[in-house]
Amino acid sequence: MNFLSPAQKYFFYRAGLSFACGVALSSAFAPAHAPYYLLAALIVQFYLVAITEKLAHVAIWGMAFGFGWFVTGINWVYFSMYHYGYMPLEWTYVTTAVFSLALALFPTVAFVVANKVTCNPALRMALSIPGAFVLSEWLRSWVLTGFPWLNPAYGVVDWALAGWAPLLGAFGVLVALSWISGLVAAAWFVRRQWIYSIACLITVFSILLLGMTGRQVTWSEPAGDVTLRLVQPNFEPRLLQQSISERFDEVYFYLDNVTVEKAEVDAVVLPESVYPLAWQQMPAKEHDRLMQWVKTEQKDLIFNAFWFNESTGRFANAAMQLDKNGNTTVYQKRHLVPFGEFVPWGFHWFIEAMRIPMADLEAGSAQQPLMNIAGHTASVNLCYENLFGSEWIEVFEKGNPAFLMNLSNLKWFGPVKAAEQHLQVSQMRALEMARPLVSVTNSGATALIDEKGIVQKRLPTDQEGVLDVTVTAVKGEPTPYVKLGDWPALLLALAMFVVAGLICLFKKRSQKG
Repeated sequence: MNFLSPAQKYFFYRAGLSFACGVALSSAFAPAHAPYYLLAALIVQFYLVAITEKLAHVAIWGMAFGFGWFVTGINWVYFSMYHYGYMPLEWTYVTTAVFSLALALFPTVAFVVANKVTCNPALRMALSIPGAFVLSEWLRSWVLTGFPWLNPAYGVVDWALAGWAPLLGAFGVLVALSWISGLVAAAWFVRRQWIYSIACLITVFSILLLGMTGRQVTWSEPAGDVTLRLVQPNFEPRLLQQSISERFDEVYFYLDNVTVEKAEVDAVVLPESVYPLAWQQMPAKEHDRLMQWVKTEQKDLIFNAFWFNESTGRFANAAMQLDKNGNTTVYQKRHLVPFGEFVPWGFHWFIEAMRIPMADLEAGSAQQPLMNIAGHTASVNLCYENLFGSEWIEVFEKGNPAFLMNLSNLKWFGPVKAAEQHLQVSQMRALEMARPLVSVTNSGATALIDEKGIVQKRLPTDQEGVLDVTVTAVKGEPTPYVKLGDWPALLLALAMFVVAGLICLFKKRSQKG
């Protein structure tokens, strides 16, 4: 690269380094499971951004970082567009790249604002960049209904910092992670001023120690056992638009096996999308077959189907329970997926081109029932809702669930990557609420996660199978995160940002004086 000037080399090397940091960050997530890459990526990126004075360059470093992060971390979105939406392959690549660039705007804005507000590189690293980064991730979880996938907190769910989850939730874990990254970068920057460097490292140690302590705290206690059979049928999504009668028989095969095996379980749980039509649209003989099974076997059945609301004339995505007496409990999904379950204004043409069935559904109300399984209450949600801990904790206003359950279908997005990342999200939800979580998916990863966020038992992805688990239901006071939500973590991030700005403001005024 001798033909490049020093300024051009500076530009390309640092843009390339930022992109590499983004790629390294995405490697922290499943299936790679490399949290140290994540920490290294944030340390280097925060340092690089903080020592850059030109805001235009900061923006470019931010976009390169964000693009590397998302284009390698969520490239599974192309799979759905190509294999099930029949979009030309080259256009799936373009769409994935554009989507990744749009998501890259969030960290870019955070870096630019932090550099603009804070004058000193060390202060940027130690306070304003970590604070702004956390706030930008919260905005990403909220803007246009939110897309918080690949929140860096999920990449360290098996690490000591996850102990912050019951206290401050996923964003609290992100505050701790970002702050540690910024402090390590700052400690290196001020290494010749050893007092400041040691102060940074002591703070890092304190954050880690508090996380380790939080991981050891017992937030709940056993309250009995529930035995479940989790079904992972690995159905091909294309069948959703084909033989319905065949699907009924395929699903009943798993119920019939319980009868033949005389399996000692309290309930059978089926994943999302097993019934690609509304409960009210199912043939009467199918209703009768399911009702007869639960009453004869004296076992509950939990499954997913659409639900037709007569009052509004619209369909909802629902999780349903048929208990052993034939009574029905219906949970209607609250947080819908843009373009998959509801259509933003002006985008009906896109849904028609993608051939997505049931793509304009009605959202459920905030007040949703808990399900009672073998004398223990369970809070159930569906697929994408798993990413929004602040919404799931609202169920504690209605009752105190003994365990959690998520029904999903990630087959749309390929065999492994999205499924494994979704399992990390489930681990975080279990940690936040100190409740066991049962993840029941069409193609993986079907698993039992304990209240500490540890996967106790699971099935491989992209394979058909059943998993019999014994869930230790728990009782106890809600965790601090359940009681307070995301606000303490967000206020802490805001305080970091504001304090850094105020310090610079006071310095400027004292210099003028």
